[in-house]
Amino acid sequence: MYQDETIVMIGAGNVATFLAVELQAAGHRTGLVYSRTLANARKLGDRLKCRYTDDEGEIATAAGIKIVALTDEAIVAFAEKNILGQGLLVHTAGSVPMDVFSGCSEDFGVIYPLQTFSPGRNPRKQGVPFCIEASNPGSLNIIRALASAAGNQVYEVSSESRMMLHLAAVIACNFTNHMYVLAEEAVLKAGLPFEILHPLVKETSLKAVERSPALSQTGPAARNDMIIIRKHLDLLSFSPELKELYHMITESIMRRSAHSTREGTGD
Repeated sequence: MYQDETIVMIGAGNVATFLAVELQAAGHRTGLVYSRTLANARKLGDRLKCRYTDDEGEIATAAGIKIVALTDEAIVAFAEKNILGQGLLVHTAGSVPMDVFSGCSEDFGVIYPLQTFSPGRNPRKQGVPFCIEASNPGSLNIIRALASAAGNQVYEVSSESRMMLHLAAVIACNFTNHMYVLAEEAVLKAGLPFEILHPLVKETSLKAVERSPALSQTGPAARNDMIIIRKHLDLLSFSPELKELYHMITESIMRRSAHSTREGTGD
């Protein structure tokens, strides 16, 4: 339908690079890479052995499935400027509705990879679920084929559900990693390396995956151990910000633990 499903990759960041490389390995040729930074476009273009550009004007005339792997704001801006041209338009964002492209083309959709992407790491080892959506059945079939080629699992998800899923992903990934940052600061204050917490971090993650996170909750808040909680709050005098955060999270865990106990006993 779209010139042997040639890809036009609009963006050259971590998500764009992952998608383009995986799709090429699966037999989908990239015809053009666009980035507003020419050096980034060249880097990905050279890797894929295809044309690259920093000229927005070349996007509209390029033939193929146009995958817009940019920030939320840039996706909206490109749609509003209507410079993407015709054909199947697809974006990769978690929090941008599918119909952002409704004024640009009849064929549009979403291919959202639910994973964290960083340079030098291959997230495919851990698995990359894809959430897809499309304006019509034909476009959905094409997007599903692309997602199946690049990922491990494919889910058809509406824009509303995808937004809530993105919120959950931010809490599970970004917020959790911030907790690791704070934990590292605390353990360094004790004169020890963050590596000492590595086994604990891994075991906690495994339990969350293998069991329900609610069933895996441990610690002083879960068992309402106020003696330890007060000692921790005293220790946190070095960081009022962390002390407030500790207090808020402890209260949240205690409320949920108490609710679970009441449900379990029928009280």
